Amino acid sequence: MSIEASFHRANQICNRQLTNLEERDLSLSILYWGFMPAHFDNALHRHSFFEACYVVDGSGLYIEHGTEYPLSKGTSFLSLPGIWHQIRSLTGLSLAYVAFEVDEDRSGKFYIDAYRRLIEHAQPVIDGADKYPAGHFWETLISIFDDQKIPMPALLKYSSISLMLSILSLHGPDPADTFHHQPDTEFEENMLFRQAKLFINDNLSEELTLKTVANHLHISPRHLTRLFQNHTTQTFVHYIQKRRIQLASQLLLDGDLSIKDIACQCGFQSVHYFTRIFTQKLGVSPGRFRRSQLPERRS
Repeated sequence: MSIEASFHRANQICNRQLTNLEERDLSLSILYWGFMPAHFDNALHRHSFFEACYVVDGSGLYIEHGTEYPLSKGTSFLSLPGIWHQIRSLTGLSLAYVAFEVDEDRSGKFYIDAYRRLIEHAQPVIDGADKYPAGHFWETLISIFDDQKIPMPALLKYSSISLMLSILSLHGPDPADTFHHQPDTEFEENMLFRQAKLFINDNLSEELTLKTVANHLHISPRHLTRLFQNHTTQTFVHYIQKRRIQLASQLLLDGDLSIKDIACQCGFQSVHYFTRIFTQKLGVSPGRFRRSQLPERRS
């Protein structure tokens, strides 16, 4: 499909289907989308809204406050509300652009503040934006219309929302003071512990030694021991026993497997060992536990 035909489809579909974009705590009113194969000079003008543009191909100038910014393939530029600006090109720019406003009545404080900071501190022109998410999302959105198939609404919605958020990130001030992350070490420890639990839960029928689980996570057994000490009141061994007993209790109530099969499925080496641990933990044998729950199961 030619770029003219692709851009024509993009104009038709986006301006019909993507007139309002909403994500949690953010609502954007889209005033128009534009996909223009050859954009030449326009008059000096201003908007009461944001207009974000991306150079798909070609060269030219963006002029703002008397400053001339060169435009080339992969450049992103953002016109802010109330700012006089102009685009010039002798050869024609292949441009994609979107005009939008923040619906503050339907948006949360985080995004309202973020767009207000954008007005005060935005970088108007970013060269090499095709190396950043914003450029990738522009190219992704454009590529959707190269296909003759009718694009899925969800694909359009989430591609465009991702694009709008990436524009905010690209042109806005450094968000380091806005986002509050856990320290890297704490985050990594939490992730390792979560992965350890997932591995244990998915492999309760197998032999689960400290070394086996530590090797799966590519950490030392001592490190794994410390993870359980920091995140639970149980040791590694006691945690696994607890999970095996929980699974066994569920299987005793929800199915007709024999106690021997349940013991095997829950990773116990023998029925005798299973019965001893189960009775020790719950104060009743597996067989009696199952029988005591029968009336409740039938009802």
